[in-house]
Formats: sequence, structure tokens, C-alpha cells
Amino acid sequence: MTFVWWEAVVAIAGVLVTAVAGVVFFAVHRVPKLQLRGARVLVTGGSTGIGLDLAKAFARKGAHVVISARREDVLKAAVAEINAEVRHDATTTLLHNAQYVVMDVGNDEKVAEACTSALTLLGGAPAFDVVVCCAGFSHPSRFLDCPAKTARQMMEVNYFGCVNVARQVLGPMLAAKRGRIVLVSSMAGAAPVAGFTTYAPTKAAVRAFAQSLDMEYACLGVRTQVVNPPDVATPGYELENTVKSEECKQICAMGGASPFTARQMAEACIAGIENFSFQVNLGFDGVMLGYASACMEPPASAIDLLGQFMFGGIIRLVGVVYTKMHYGIVSSVRRAEAAKKN
Repeated sequence: MTFVWWEAVVAIAGVLVTAVAGVVFFAVHRVPKLQLRGARVLVTGGSTGIGLDLAKAFARKGAHVVISARREDVLKAAVAEINAEVRHDATTTLLHNAQYVVMDVGNDEKVAEACTSALTLLGGAPAFDVVVCCAGFSHPSRFLDCPAKTARQMMEVNYFGCVNVARQVLGPMLAAKRGRIVLVSSMAGAAPVAGFTTYAPTKAAVRAFAQSLDMEYACLGVRTQVVNPPDVATPGYELENTVKSEECKQICAMGGASPFTARQMAEACIAGIENFSFQVNLGFDGVMLGYASACMEPPASAIDLLGQFMFGGIIRLVGVVYTKMHYGIVSSVRRAEAAKKN
């Protein structure tokens, strides 16, 4: 019998394809589509930016929406804006007036009171169907330029704000055997760069919290997701640019793309919530970063899982090139500053 090398190659390739297909079939989480029409939704940080546009998107889907933030005057204006805009949106399937509760996510007692009030506004509902933790802020300065108080406050709001809200809403969701908790992280949580030294860890903590929480309670009917926004044109983004370090500005400006709009981010979130995706990303860079950072996160799409498998190594090589360029930008900025001093 004559050995034919290509037959061996074909046989091995067939075994590998079969093995990969088997892993994909076994590993993918099959989550039913979530019906948002009539859903009871809480959006923290819903008075401005991504949270506000996300609340509008939920309202256009016919959900009962309650938004929260710390400032009542801003909340009142936001609710009026949501209701006025949605009434004139031809895509709206069923209109329910948005409502609000005042909430400081960094204060667990205030969170408990606000969640109870929100459920009362929703007709005494036993639990929310969807909770989006969108409250947060960034102070993208260099580590030594960021006051310790500000660094602690970011962790209190960005991370513990999610923990405090999840602790209040999870129990009733488990009793109802259904629910969705959506935590807003950031691309910086997976790919920290200079200038996000105190901000990125707060968002990385959110990602880790989301993954562990989903693993603990998915079998009981409650799923958790994480949203990783890129640069999004919001009032918060404009404020960040007033304190952003020079190297951070240059790194974020690489590629020359304009920030996404809050509505674009909101629409991506809605799509990821309706058709469950553990990570919700926006834009080519966001999707590629999602592929690169997925690791042991639960896949909900066979296509995404295959993409992560096939392109993971290539993305790693591209990533280290970007990282080298980032280090170069920081060195260049530091040299320019040193030259000015001399």
C-alpha cells in the first residue's frame, strides 16, 4: 500500500474540524430571545449620556422604563425628553411613560430605597425584568495626578455601584426565576492604556464581577452581561477630555475615528440584550478586542466562538504592535515635556 501524504492531511483536517464543531456545539449557550415589549426596566445613570439614550431605546421597544441618578432636576428633564421623543418616533411599538427615582449607587441603603420605589412605580411589580447599571465616571489623568479621593470614588461608583444594585435586584429576580443584569464596563477594562491607570481597574472589576455572577445564577434563570463602550460622545466624555493626559489623548486618537454617538451605543446594547451576548461591543476595534479578551466567557454565538478561535492568535500579534506604539507615544510625550523644562 502506497502512503499518500495528502490523504493523511485530509484525514487529520477532518478530525480537527469535527473536534472543533463538537466543542462549539457543546459550549455555546442557547439563550431564548428576550421580549422587551412590556418589560420592566431600570437604568441607573439614565439621566445623561449612554444611559439616557438606552432608556429611550427601551421605551421605543415598548418597555416600562425607570431611570435613576443623583440629581432630581436632571432626572425630571431626562424623563420629559424620553417621553417627548418616543411619542414622535415611528418605530415605537407601545408607549409607556418613563419615570424616575433618585439614587446614589455608591450608597447601598439609598440603592435599596430607590429600587423599592422603582418597583412601586412599576405597579408594585415583584422584580425587574432588566436592570442596566450605567452609572459611572472617568478621571483619565496620570496616576500621580489623580487624587486618592477621586480614585476611591471611581471604585465606589463604577464597581461598587454595580455590586450594590445587583445585590438589591438579584433576589427578586431569582424568586421570579428570570431576569437580566447588564453591567457597563469599558474597552479600557480589557485594554488599559496610559491615563486610565485608576479608571481601568474599576471597569476590569466590573467585567470579572459580571462573569462570576453569570456563572453563579444562569442556571436559576438570571443572566448577566457586560457592555464595553469605546469612546462615545457624551457630556461625560467631554469632561474627561479636560483632564485627560496628553499621552492618553494621543493613544485614544489613534486611527482618527470620531467617537460613536450615544444612540449607536444604545442600539448595540439593545441588540445584545434581546439576543443574549455576554459581551456587548461596538465597532470593529470593539469586536476584535472582544474576541481577544473572551477567554472563558460564556459564548452565545457559534459564529463569534469560531471567530475567537480562528483569529485569536492574529489579534494577539496585532495587539502587541499597538502596545509597542502606545509605549512609544508615552516616551515621546515625556521627552517633549522634559525638553520644555530644560
